[in-house]
Amino acid sequence: MVIIANDEDKIARFLLTDSSGRLYSIIGDGTETATVTADGWLDVKTHTPDKCFAADYSTAQTAAVILTPTAGKKIRVIQCYVSTATITTDVTLSFTTSGNKFFKLYTANKSAMTGNLICGTGAINETITLTCGKDTFVSISYDEV
Repeated sequence: MVIIANDEDKIARFLLTDSSGRLYSIIGDGTETATVTADGWLDVKTHTPDKCFAADYSTAQTAAVILTPTAGKKIRVIQCYVSTATITTDVTLSFTTSGNKFFKLYTANKSAMTGNLICGTGAINETITLTCGKDTFVSISYDEV
């Protein structure tokens, strides 16, 4: 196996051959890999998050810190789900320091929603805050990097 490239995110790309001599390329971050097969198809493993946060809030929250990474780490959000019984307060999930929002549920339109694969990443030691009305459930799948 030969490393042929490293990008600025330190993601290695490899060339290798199988037992019959067919050439494959592998793109990986050390935990997940994607390969291009001999017939040209991209084979991608789905990402399984390392951690999951889930909580049910019976009272309204205003920029409440709900998730804190391990010291010296960043939170990389993979996916989230929110449901609520209130239609008067929108639900917002954001990174605390930067204020970057990665999820917003407009409750007048919907009462529950799953965010698509997000992959938003906070800064080192940056927490996640929640603003919502009463009776709200939040689930966040994430990695610490």
